[in-house]
Amino acid sequence: MTDWLTYEWELHGERATFRVDMQYWELLPVLSYSQLVYVCVAPRDPLAKGFNRMEQYRFRQLRHRLIDELEGRAIHVGSVYSDTLRTLYFYAAETDAIQLASAICREYGTLAITCAHASEPHCTTYYRFLYPDDVRLQSVENAAYIEAMRKRGGDTDTIRRVMLTLSFLTIEDRNAFLKEVSKLGFTPGGTSWDGESTHPACCTVSGFTSLSLQKLNRFTARAISAAAPMEGMLTDIEAEFVKRY
Repeated sequence: MTDWLTYEWELHGERATFRVDMQYWELLPVLSYSQLVYVCVAPRDPLAKGFNRMEQYRFRQLRHRLIDELEGRAIHVGSVYSDTLRTLYFYAAETDAIQLASAICREYGTLAITCAHASEPHCTTYYRFLYPDDVRLQSVENAAYIEAMRKRGGDTDTIRRVMLTLSFLTIEDRNAFLKEVSKLGFTPGGTSWDGESTHPACCTVSGFTSLSLQKLNRFTARAISAAAPMEGMLTDIEAEFVKRY
């Protein structure tokens, strides 16, 4: 059984697609897979802006072979794709998995491939890089929100006011957050109390952004990061509707 989640985020200033098997959040601590095996693949031409059709085809072949032939020796936990780099991540119990992965990679000389491994007893790459924190997880909700806006005929390129609702455990935490938001480019809004919620102290803040995924991710990330020290969380997003002509 797998539990794959795909989300978009920035990597070294470039848009990237992250894919992570969420089931290993609980499974990795009880497995004896402490060897990280990773395969980085790029176009043969270092100046290329992306993979050509043949390189895409060869990469798909390589990916399928690695997953199939490493089965039983390693677990595939995630991947990160950008226009110019695709990286596959595995964890293995023994270092012989890197030898097999290296042997497979040598058969694909039309691609620029780096195959390596590192000892990671705490699976740091999975937990701190692949697995989404609250900021990255919100990007999944943002993508769904943008798609719903497009289906309604909305324009996602125009800058408009976007309102965020954040919820806190206590009124004191909420007030501490509201004191900081102006520094982040947000305008404080109203406050409310939701007695049925685990985080009943709510407030709204607003700002201006377009609804491109990259810009909306940055917008919500500022609010989530500011609320986190006060144990706050983002609970709702509402953007002004602008019709697409």
